[in-house]
Amino acid sequence: MSSPPFKIKNKNRLIHISSCTVGILYFLVSYFLLWWDMRPLKVTPTEPAIGAVSMTICSYLIFSSLQFYLPRKNQYIKIIIICFILTVVSVAISVFALLQFFDVPSLEHFTARLPYRFIINFLLLLFIMVINIFWNIQEEYEDNKRRKEETEKLVREAELYNLRQQLQPHFLFNSLNSIIALISAKPDLARKMTFQLSDFLRGTMRKDDKQLIPLGDEIRHLELYLEIEKVRFGHRLNTVFHYEEKVLKTKVPGMIIQPLMENAIKHGLYNLTGDVCIETHIHLEQQMLTISISNPYDKDQYTSTKGTGFGLSSVQRRLFLIYGRTDLLSVQKTESKFIASIKIPQHDQSIDN
Repeated sequence: MSSPPFKIKNKNRLIHISSCTVGILYFLVSYFLLWWDMRPLKVTPTEPAIGAVSMTICSYLIFSSLQFYLPRKNQYIKIIIICFILTVVSVAISVFALLQFFDVPSLEHFTARLPYRFIINFLLLLFIMVINIFWNIQEEYEDNKRRKEETEKLVREAELYNLRQQLQPHFLFNSLNSIIALISAKPDLARKMTFQLSDFLRGTMRKDDKQLIPLGDEIRHLELYLEIEKVRFGHRLNTVFHYEEKVLKTKVPGMIIQPLMENAIKHGLYNLTGDVCIETHIHLEQQMLTISISNPYDKDQYTSTKGTGFGLSSVQRRLFLIYGRTDLLSVQKTESKFIASIKIPQHDQSIDN
């Protein structure tokens, strides 16, 4: 596993390090040029050190006082003016130090090369100013990008929550209508269905704060839903699951299978008479979990069933919001079966065979 890139989180510390680095590099270059100019005479590092200190002070002023400065289009002249003033300050510090502490030959040598020093200091400070501005632009870009990502995440979470909340009343109303119908004719079944509905809703609320859950938990929650539906439809509804034990460790979005099962029950039982078997096939291949639910249907009567298509469209929308893909839901029709399939990527999962 590769180590994370080195990053200084404290900006003030980075300002100190940058300013000191500028001073050290300025001293080394100045000392080398002075040695090259004065050889074979021995040179003292005092003059380069004074220049390095003055440039360090000016660099620190730029980094610290302008750490949030972003010039507008018509304000670039201000950058040149600021660099000019700081160049005068850096040269003035060097001249003042030489006048106070050093001999006349050193001052004469410094004065003779004053125009070159002024140009070099100006260009160096201008370069530091440009680096500082680009640094601020990069920081602002990263802040805007982070805020945009956080906003988009909040929007996705809000939409996902809204989709899930829309699914629950749809099923709840159907169950309550069935309970009302059973109260007078079959009170025991009505009581059983009420307890099952309570357990189902309690499990649903526990999942509200979890986007991805183990497939085993999702199947157990789906079985509660199917028990309620079997009370409604009696012996007509039969369900069969085909899967290997290893897939139970995979992760899926909570309540992602229920709309598919509800769609299969609606179009399987409402259009046909007699017993109906709904099959669910689950398999994992190359880190892609595929869940297929098939129900029998009458091709001639299928189109007559009224529906908004909210179940399948909500599943597709949730998969897009979570995984950013539009190809994870597919439907297939044969002569006697309707098959709805979803694919759940398992990129971060390690499933033992």
